[in-house]
Amino acid sequence: MKTLHNAMKLVSIPVTLLFVFMLSAGAQAQQDDSKLSGSELERMQDRNMNYMFQINEIIKDYPAFSYSYKMKDGELDDVVVTGVDNEIDRKKLEVIMFDLKSNRNKMKSKANRMGVFYSVDEEADFEGGEEALRTTVLSNLEYPETAKNWGLEGTIFVKFVIDENGEIPFATTTSNIETSMERYLKDMEAQAIKAIKATSGEWEPAEVENVEVASLSVLPITFDFEKNPTLPALIR
Repeated sequence: MKTLHNAMKLVSIPVTLLFVFMLSAGAQAQQDDSKLSGSELERMQDRNMNYMFQINEIIKDYPAFSYSYKMKDGELDDVVVTGVDNEIDRKKLEVIMFDLKSNRNKMKSKANRMGVFYSVDEEADFEGGEEALRTTVLSNLEYPETAKNWGLEGTIFVKFVIDENGEIPFATTTSNIETSMERYLKDMEAQAIKAIKATSGEWEPAEVENVEVASLSVLPITFDFEKNPTLPALIR
């Protein structure tokens, strides 16, 4: 009888309270769906790096390459590429860059487990602008003679964290350069990291909701034994 009485008490919960509970649970579910786990962020960033490899492989033949984003109602609507004469290459770039920007938008304002943001409201900027960045990096970059003599060339992407003070506490590299002379490739990677770390302390940090945050930046450095090291176009 006591059990039946308790059951009747449960059934008699006011409908309004039950409705509020359901709304609350639904809102919580929506909030959880909007979050990305650390592993999901890492996978999305890996996808972004693959997009950047593809973009760089095409634009290396087009020194006049440039691009712009078209927005509609606050959403990415299109990517316009200029300076690429071949229509197939231009269309490929527009599709890949659209996917890259869309992916970054999904990651915006979400930090990884180390508190580093992969996509932000305001990107970290080098003091003096992109031309000053190129000058600083290239002036601190040497093409290892062993790698040059071996004919080893290609683009190395330096992934580095710019912290809240505009300093670079961490940098690593990735590339799709294939060679049997791994030690020569490591020499090139070390040079690329050294050149990037030479810019530490000269950055305006990124911002999320007007708060300065640590963010991940990626800078491509191309080693070409005919043209010497160069910095390809930066994709933002």
